[in-house]
Amino acid sequence: MKQRSRLSKHRQDLVTEYVPLARMLARFFVKSRPGWQKSAMLPDLEAEGFLALTKAARTYDKSKLPYPKAYFARACMNAMCKAVKKSHRQPGETKISLEEAGEIVHVLESPDYLGMAINDLGEHGELAKDRFQKGHTLRTIAADHGISLRLASVRSRALAKILARSLDIRLPPPGTSDGCPSHGRSRSNPSSGESSSRRPRSGR
Repeated sequence: MKQRSRLSKHRQDLVTEYVPLARMLARFFVKSRPGWQKSAMLPDLEAEGFLALTKAARTYDKSKLPYPKAYFARACMNAMCKAVKKSHRQPGETKISLEEAGEIVHVLESPDYLGMAINDLGEHGELAKDRFQKGHTLRTIAADHGISLRLASVRSRALAKILARSLDIRLPPPGTSDGCPSHGRSRSNPSSGESSSRRPRSGR
């Protein structure tokens, strides 16, 4: 059996560069499946993607295609699609074109960062999705999740802090609640540099 030569340094670098792309495409293939299927399929699809990257690195010709991302994406998606069909015993073969691969990658590279951060919240993800993606009121959330209005408010504030840290964004100042302006008096006036707690009381 003829042994294949090792990839050159340049081609190895191409494989390494597009490993995150293979992982992203694997998640794309399982995103609509139940949780148990995701955990079962994801490692296998990633492995198919890594193998496809290695094969694509051997055949990639920069003179014919100076921008390789769509080329490597197509190789990964065709390999993953074939693996899914094989595991589900689906007849026929689906081929993804270079143009389709480029379009899919373009969409996937504009990620929903808030959605991904919410997915990482685990059991509290549904409440966060209702509040911060669907824009449900606290009363609606309390009713839908079978909790008190106060608990809905407390959990929303706690989740907002977690998401803010995850997304590296600043929460609204203390005078606001859950991202909405408060109707009450603000705790401090940043423009004056004074806070209500530092204001001297007038004597009686």
